[in-house]
Amino acid sequence: MSVAEAARIERRAGRAHVLFTARADGNLSTLAGLDAEHGAQRRERLAQELALRRLCAGPQVHGTDVDVISSGEPRGARPLERPADARITALSEVGAMVLAADCMPIALIAGHSVGAVHAGWRGLAAGVLEAALARCRELDGLPVSRAVIGPSAGPCCYEVGPDVFASFGLPGAAARTIDLRAIAVERLEGAGVGEVEVIDRCTICDERYFSHRREGALAGRQAVILWRS
Repeated sequence: MSVAEAARIERRAGRAHVLFTARADGNLSTLAGLDAEHGAQRRERLAQELALRRLCAGPQVHGTDVDVISSGEPRGARPLERPADARITALSEVGAMVLAADCMPIALIAGHSVGAVHAGWRGLAAGVLEAALARCRELDGLPVSRAVIGPSAGPCCYEVGPDVFASFGLPGAAARTIDLRAIAVERLEGAGVGEVEVIDRCTICDERYFSHRREGALAGRQAVILWRS
């Protein structure tokens, strides 16, 4: 297996599947970063590779809206129009996808549903994680039992200003870097998620992943995709 191939991360829990893509999978955005004009074709190829009848992603705005995917139509990977920073589904062979390039891509697995969450500092502070957990429980009737936090900006590199620390009620006068993963873990465990895994790969210093901090406007986007077989 090549170094590039090893950057892709997969997990499975029963019928639930999780895939974190990497730079080697190409820029999956249709709007941002180098070669975004080919993002739609890459999504279609990925949907075929994963044997998905539908792959759902759309605009992300660092907010708290949750999109519940309740239909397997239309087939394919046509981008959705409605903005949301979390997408969940209980359908089989339908993928929920969010994009990231330093923000945390978070996978949620419940009894019969799966959810993909895009959590940067703004969304995390505003409550996107709590909103996604609540909607998963409403859809599923069972709480989220497992979460996986994918490659994202790590505490080794993620320098922020006092306003970011203040948004989480943290003192930041002497600190320069923040550990958003630790905050996410605390919130997940506090919400009763029994198993929380953190993929300890920093997108800023690991060039196998896209990073907006490192590459600026040229940065592509990797994804977390969840589906049920």
